[in-house]
Amino acid sequence: MDIALSPTRIDYYKMLGLDPSAPLEAVQGAYRILARHLHPDISGDPSTAEAMTRANNIYQALVAKPVPAEFSMEPTPAYQRAQSGSGSLSAYRQAMANFASHIGQKVDILA
Repeated sequence: MDIALSPTRIDYYKMLGLDPSAPLEAVQGAYRILARHLHPDISGDPSTAEAMTRANNIYQALVAKPVPAEFSMEPTPAYQRAQSGSGSLSAYRQAMANFASHIGQKVDILA
């Protein structure tokens, strides 16, 4: 089986012997069968290491989850709120700071 890398996902399916409409379970099963034949530890042939690397790349390309369009590398909103002092984490930190500032002071509990 020739598993040279090709530019399209459809070719990746063909390399695994699958139809492009195959479900994820079929892709996983075909990859596992191929991995048993190509893995250098199982096959005993060290020359299969490169083919196994290509098979891994094909598998990752087919099962990779698409990145959402709204994904960004900006800090998370909770982190941004904590830094600005307007989030619940900031309120917690302020409450703990206030509590710590009163440690050791006598409190009149009858008032």
